[in-house]
Amino acid sequence: MKKVITVILMLTIIIIGSIIYIYDYQIEKKRDIKIVLEIKKDQPLSKSLERLKFSKELYFKYYLKIQNNGKKIKAGYYQINGKYSIIELIKMLEEGKSEIFKLTIPEGYNYNKILKILSKNNLETQKEYEEALKTIDFPYPTPDGNFEGYFYPETYFIPVNYSKKQILNVILNEFLKKFPVEKYTDKEEFYKKLIMASILEREAMVKNEKPIMASVFYNRIKKGMTLSSDATVNYVYNYEKKRMYYKDLKIDSPYNTYMYKGLPPTPIASPDKNSVDAAYNPLDTDFLFFVATGNGEHYFSRTYKEHLEFQRKNKVK
Repeated sequence: MKKVITVILMLTIIIIGSIIYIYDYQIEKKRDIKIVLEIKKDQPLSKSLERLKFSKELYFKYYLKIQNNGKKIKAGYYQINGKYSIIELIKMLEEGKSEIFKLTIPEGYNYNKILKILSKNNLETQKEYEEALKTIDFPYPTPDGNFEGYFYPETYFIPVNYSKKQILNVILNEFLKKFPVEKYTDKEEFYKKLIMASILEREAMVKNEKPIMASVFYNRIKKGMTLSSDATVNYVYNYEKKRMYYKDLKIDSPYNTYMYKGLPPTPIASPDKNSVDAAYNPLDTDFLFFVATGNGEHYFSRTYKEHLEFQRKNKVK
C-alpha cells in the first residue's frame, strides 16, 4: 500500500512539475514573432493561428483551452513584431492591440479611385484625406497640391488607430522607398517620366510590352505627333468609359492627347516600378502605332498604312 501511495505521490509531483515547467518555460517564454496575422470570422480559430510556428504544440493548445478556447480573440489583421510570450500574444489578440487593416491599391488606379478605397465611398472622409494631404511635405512636384501618381500600388497593413495623415504617409513613404530622391535628383525630369509611366500603366497590359510602348510615345513626341492615348482621355471621365468612341475624343481638356501634343499636365494613375523603368528605358524602335490584338497584347507598326492594313486583315477595331 505504501508503495502505491509513493508511486502516486511521485506521479503527482512529476505532473505538477511538468505543468509548472510548461507554464514557466513555454507559456511565459519570450519569442521573436514577426508576422502579419489575420484572424478570420468565418473560419476556425485554429486555422487562423496556423501561421504561428508553435500553433500545433501541446502547450499552446493547452493555454488556449484554459483561455476559454480563444473565444475572446477578436477578428482582424494584426502586425506582430517583437518579443512576446504566449500570454502576451493571446492578451494582445483578445484586446485588439496591434490590430491593423489591409489596404490594397491596384496598379493603374487614379487619385479619385484610391481616395474612395481609403474613405470607403464616404464623401466626408474623402474630404478629410484631401485636407490631410495639404499638410504633407513631399519632395517631388505636386502642382497645385496634385498628388496623382504617388500612391504606389501595393498591399499595405496599417494600424487601425492611425490618423488620416499617418495613413497617407505610409503610402507615400512606400513610393519614396521605390523612388528615392537621392537616385532621381532631377525632380522635374522624374515627374515627366512618372507621367509617361502612368500612361504606360493604363495602356500596356503585358509587362514586356511597356518598353516597346514607351518607344512609340517618345517617337511620336519627337516627330511632333500627338500621343493619341485613349487612357489620357478616359482619365477625364474618371475611367468610367469601358470603351472610347470618337465622340468621347472631342472633349476639350489638356488630358486629351488626341487634341493636344506632348504629355498631359500630371500623371493619370499610379504606376508600378516596371512602368517607371520602361519610361526611363524605352526600347530603341521606329514604331509609331499600336493596336490591341487580344489577351492584353498589341501589334506595333511603323507606318499608318501598316497599322490600318493589320486592322483590316485581322478585323481589329
